[in-house]
Amino acid sequence: MTFDTELAFAKELAYEAGDIMKKYFRVDQQVEIKDDNTPVTIADKTVNDVVIEKIQAAFPNDGVMGEEASWHTGSERLWVCDPIDGTIGYTMRIPTSMFSLALVIDGKPVLAVAYNPRVDELYHAVLGGGAYMNNQPIKVSSKAWSEGTRITTSSHEGIFRNKELLLTLKDQGVYVHALLGLVHQGCLIAEGGIEGRIFLYNGAHDIAAVKLIIEEAGGKVTDLDGNEQRYDQPINGAVMSNGLIHDKLLEIYANFRN
Repeated sequence: MTFDTELAFAKELAYEAGDIMKKYFRVDQQVEIKDDNTPVTIADKTVNDVVIEKIQAAFPNDGVMGEEASWHTGSERLWVCDPIDGTIGYTMRIPTSMFSLALVIDGKPVLAVAYNPRVDELYHAVLGGGAYMNNQPIKVSSKAWSEGTRITTSSHEGIFRNKELLLTLKDQGVYVHALLGLVHQGCLIAEGGIEGRIFLYNGAHDIAAVKLIIEEAGGKVTDLDGNEQRYDQPINGAVMSNGLIHDKLLEIYANFRN
């Protein structure tokens, strides 16, 4: 099954979202703090509203599950959206925040776009069709777990704060970097810039698009226990990798949890 119409629509919507993100990047972003103690800006809300409006007009039988607002979430075809992934970085004017959108059918991502307007990089994938950045094919790295392996984390996740683990990884020559922007990091995995990332939270909107982009680039994305999962409901975290280090990341998480 092809999704040419949906892909053209999603790309156009990504560029429109990017224009909104650029509009508010260096002005008053009207930041509010949500109940989960994370920030939301006028740009997040505006992008999410535009996504719902455009999908209602173009695909009235589809639903939207957005981080800030949703519509008809019981639909078999569900557009899962993070209007701005990396809002914390966005409020700090760090250019790693991205728009993320996936078409999920019966729980499975079949089409995805992710766009960074600050550097004009548009990633996309369709199930079975490969992964692309600005229409050029991308692939995950071929690096196995060895000296020079690169994994990322965020400043507030606890796995890689363990000093014993960090010393062990350092002895193995593994680099651990704290970066802002989960979708940005997922796209880096897809194009071979890094090898892996462990994500501890339950937002399907965070992972749905990069799940497809990474896997169409040759990598692997599972839940924290190594299983497949649905992306039309809360998720059990995610382990994202080039595939070659996936088991090692699962082992690190299992040891952290226990």
